[in-house]
Amino acid sequence: MIVRKHLDIKVVIKVGWKRVTSLALVSSLVVFAYHHLWLDVSIDTLPASILGVAIAFLIGFRVNSAYERWWEARKLWGAITNDSRSISRQVLTLFTAPVGNHSDAQLVHLQRQFIKRQIAFCYALKNTLRKHDALKEITSFVSEEEQNYLSTQKNIPNAILLLQGKALQEARQLGYVDEFRMLQIDTRINALADSMGGCERIKNTVFPRQYSYYSTLFVKIYSFMLPFLFVNSSGWITVPFTIIIGFIFFALDTIAGGIENPFENTLNDTPMNAICRNIEINLLQMLDEKDIPSPVEAKNGFLY
Repeated sequence: MIVRKHLDIKVVIKVGWKRVTSLALVSSLVVFAYHHLWLDVSIDTLPASILGVAIAFLIGFRVNSAYERWWEARKLWGAITNDSRSISRQVLTLFTAPVGNHSDAQLVHLQRQFIKRQIAFCYALKNTLRKHDALKEITSFVSEEEQNYLSTQKNIPNAILLLQGKALQEARQLGYVDEFRMLQIDTRINALADSMGGCERIKNTVFPRQYSYYSTLFVKIYSFMLPFLFVNSSGWITVPFTIIIGFIFFALDTIAGGIENPFENTLNDTPMNAICRNIEINLLQMLDEKDIPSPVEAKNGFLY
């Protein structure tokens, strides 16, 4: 995700130099042909203006639709953050040692396992969405037995939630939590499953290809029509006019294409590395751990 206040001009040039160069070249050729070769290549501005308005509406709808996907992804990870903190607090405060043979050490072990497993869930979901190895970052948070079990599962985040449910059931059987409190914690597990499903829906639902394809195609056609509209009245000013207006349409289309898939580990991606690290820090501090990792810092204005 881009977090700097101003866009890096190097990135802008890298993304748009081909389009700017092609617009400059075409517009220069059109002006030269019109004013020096006396070829009447100008076209009527009225139909082109109507076309421009229609394309502007189309791009606007596409940008809005893409932004809704990007913002929903960010809200889902905000919900995962909140639910991770809440379920950890509930486990620490609602699990209590009963009067009997069960030791406080057993209770503390169960609580610590539960909370570390929650950290593992966040990292596993992040890596699953990015199509990375879901087990890569969770080995320090789950036991070897659990790792062996998870390695056999296709949906590792979902399997971790199952382990959380079984741990909750174990706590109920040991008398650490009553049925009412158990249901409160189980509600959080269900909320995490809902957020996971929302992320998977965004990841697996392709943005309509015809929507993005025709939007990009029409922007290209209209951009290269611009010099034919201006050449009759603007002379060589046609070149900068074409570049500026064409780049505006191109930039909007590029923005839509960049944010419509928020889990692809690109510059516009949801910063899941930073979010997962913040969750890890918060939960480890709740466990009074001493070895706390540092937050993920932005690099060159980008947060991943």
